Amino acid sequence: MSSMSNTNSNSMINDGRQSVVNSVQHIANTNNINHNINHSILSSSSNSNSKQSSGNSGSSKGNKSSGMIDNEPNEFKRLGKLGKRLTRIFSTNKPNGYALLILVLMFFYVGVIFSKPIILSGIRNFRAINIPIAKRMADYKGISVMSPIRHNIANTIHKRVQNQLIQHLAANRSSSDSYPCQNTLVPTMQNGGNLQNQFGICDPTTIFDGLNGDTNKSVPFIDFVYPDHKVKLSDPKMDKLRESIIEQMENNFDYTLRTLFIGQDTLGRGTDRINRYRWSSRVDIETRTYYGIINQLIAHFDVVVEEKYYGIPFNGGGDNCDQLAAAEPGDPTGKGIVMTNPDGSTSICGDVGVDCQPLGIVDENGTLHPYGSPKYNEACGKDPYCGGKIGTVGQNNNPTCVSNTGLDLNCGFAAGTGGYVGAVKPFNVRVKMGCASINSGNPTATGIDPDGYTFNVVVRLVSIGSTFN
Repeated sequence: MSSMSNTNSNSMINDGRQSVVNSVQHIANTNNINHNINHSILSSSSNSNSKQSSGNSGSSKGNKSSGMIDNEPNEFKRLGKLGKRLTRIFSTNKPNGYALLILVLMFFYVGVIFSKPIILSGIRNFRAINIPIAKRMADYKGISVMSPIRHNIANTIHKRVQNQLIQHLAANRSSSDSYPCQNTLVPTMQNGGNLQNQFGICDPTTIFDGLNGDTNKSVPFIDFVYPDHKVKLSDPKMDKLRESIIEQMENNFDYTLRTLFIGQDTLGRGTDRINRYRWSSRVDIETRTYYGIINQLIAHFDVVVEEKYYGIPFNGGGDNCDQLAAAEPGDPTGKGIVMTNPDGSTSICGDVGVDCQPLGIVDENGTLHPYGSPKYNEACGKDPYCGGKIGTVGQNNNPTCVSNTGLDLNCGFAAGTGGYVGAVKPFNVRVKMGCASINSGNPTATGIDPDGYTFNVVVRLVSIGSTFN
């Protein structure tokens, strides 16, 4: 097959060469014929002046009849100076003009053939420049999608934990003799049951049921970078730049979530008992970003829930136990968990029960007001890191911020009247606090419930890696 293909190729090349040779010979022969006929006409004119008109008439008829010479002008009026030159060439000698046209076309095709590698090289260089930039942007955006995923996990688990705690409180006060909790029949309150000695979440293995991921989600980078991106600009060049920025910021992603329940344990005893539950989640993510880059990421999250039972009157009815965020949705959140101590003071911990620091604000008299108190809410709201009211350690905007261990934080307020006592805020954890009593979420409920729970949901990003090749 290869020999036949080579034979056919050689034959086509030889045929092409022969065709060019034939064309050149035809042009040369035509030029000789024109030269001979013109010479005969001139000789006839010099020998017989009396027969000049008839000779010319006869030669003209002969020319028209033979079709060998036709020097009627071919004008190219619309081509300007180039048209005048072409008119002179084609009007005096058509075959030479056609030969010139063929040669121009041949030079054009040769130029295209030789310039093709240069064009392809330019395209390759353009891609070589843009692909690394696009890959770098894909990495940045891939890390950024961890935030909405983490928030979704925290918000969903928060509500499910609250519902299970409310159901447990209701089952404990039912008229039945017992109820199932963690595959065990537990006596109700009227039969001597005591929630102080039990796990509050009766079915921790189903907390993540149905939370399998999502598709076609996006992070609105453009809204932050360029809030007025939908407004067209009057300058066409600047509007093209606006469209380019929008294109570079576009993104969407899909992810799947797989979770394993690790286990549960307890901290403390009796009224100080805290129940802790832990899950491990693997998230497979595919992002689609600028320049058609598809990036695949794998992230692991550590999910921890802590709940504590209070067998005393609990004001959790109505909307008093709506979701209480450690920071406003969408803002970076730290990994601290607020703990309420038996004496009413509050602490913020770097992990569940670990690296705890006192939390509150100090007034002008040196009195410490705990998190959640009216004084604290007036100064810092519901943020355990006091929002933007304080600076970071060592920053010039608040040089009074100091840290002794690297985790604790003490900052004087700018007004010079007291300060914040708490912890440094990291950015890889989402924390949500909440509570639950038997009438939580019931808009018609009034009064104080007999008992209740407080709990925290902590979602921490443990690791992230890319499978992009």
